[in-house]
Amino acid sequence: MTSSRDLTRYQRGEGAAEVADAFAKIVSGGKPGYKTVIEKKVFPPKCVNCGRGGDNGQKFCPQCGGKMVVPLTNCPGCDKPIDDAEKFCTECGHKLK
Repeated sequence: MTSSRDLTRYQRGEGAAEVADAFAKIVSGGKPGYKTVIEKKVFPPKCVNCGRGGDNGQKFCPQCGGKMVVPLTNCPGCDKPIDDAEKFCTECGHKLK
């Protein structure tokens, strides 16, 4: 059985341990001592010049020579999930670009 729910917002912050324990109980059917492994999505780097996606570990774009950076997925100030196009965090106002 698989789930298409995105649980990344529950992986950090207050209550994260309780959520992980509750998820472990649901997945295991209530068996004690069962620990779930929540995989984190890996985002590939993008070129700052042309926007071309690259492979993990690439530092420079093979197309234009621009610097490859991994896009932010969470605000560095408050850890709220953010959109790639946002310039400021809507939760804390932290400058993203």
